[in-house]
Parts: sequence; structure tokens; C-alpha cells
Amino acid sequence: MSKVIIISDTHQNQRLLRTVLQREMPVAEYVFHLGDNYEDLDENEDLLAGKKIVKVPGIFHPQYLDGSIPAIQRVSIKNWEFLLTHNIDDIPEIIPDHQIFLYGHTHRLDFQRADNQYYLNPGHLKDEWDKDRPASYALLDVDLDQIAVLFKDKNGTVIQKNIIHRYE
Repeated sequence: MSKVIIISDTHQNQRLLRTVLQREMPVAEYVFHLGDNYEDLDENEDLLAGKKIVKVPGIFHPQYLDGSIPAIQRVSIKNWEFLLTHNIDDIPEIIPDHQIFLYGHTHRLDFQRADNQYYLNPGHLKDEWDKDRPASYALLDVDLDQIAVLFKDKNGTVIQKNIIHRYE
């Protein structure tokens, strides 16, 4: 089983970011940052050594705007195909080979299924509350046949759990 931490919209809040990383990094293999201040991870190299980091820029990042950093990253874990972006509007219309779409930007925790594709937004770590929503992130337990999606609040309490089955 591979564990993935998914965070988004940290907006330079090192306190919340470090709290989440300290809690989850001992078991996580991957960290996905879905934009808005993804450079925040650079200040946490002590916690990220040996981990696989994948990140995308937010829509106001200068290198997103000039196209020098890709707005989309693709990752394969245990034959599951993930597409990461900050803005869901950057996802092309048809991508049949990807099953899991991860995005940020709205600061709203979200989990949706459309046919055999899933859309997941971990929420934000901008502050305790932002846009009338509490801070949250997601942890994935990726196995060959299923993915457990755990949405957690800033204290690490599971606030929502979803299971994705490969052959459903």
C-alpha cells in the first residue's frame, strides 16, 4: 500500500503545513501539493527527505501565467492514474486514461464521481477557517484494487471517508 498526502492552498501558513507534515510524513510515501504557494514545501525539507513530491502552481503564480511550469502533472501509483492541477478548469475535456483528478483553488473539500472518474479537492490549509470552511487535507491509501480517501481536519481527525474500487 502507498500513502499519499494531498494538500492545497497553504498560502504561506507554515504552522498548519508543518503540523500536517509532522503528523503524516512518517507513513506517507508521496506528497501532492495542488498549488497556491507550493513553494511552502521548500521550507520543510527536513520532513520531506526521501519522499516523492509532486506539485503544481496556483493560477496567480508567475510561472503558471507564463507557462514555464506545467499547470498539470500526471502520476501513476499502483496502476492508478492521477492528474493534478490547481484549477479544475485546466483539466482537458476528455482524458480516458486517468481515473483520479486532484484539484485545489476553491478551498472547499470535495469528492465527486462521474462515470469511472473521480474528482477530489482536499480543501485548504490557508488558516483555521477560510471562505467559511475549516482547514482540511486528504490522505490516500492506494492499493491495487482500491483507494481509501480520508479527508482530515487540521487536528488529523477523519471528517469524511470514501472508497474508490477499481472494478466498480
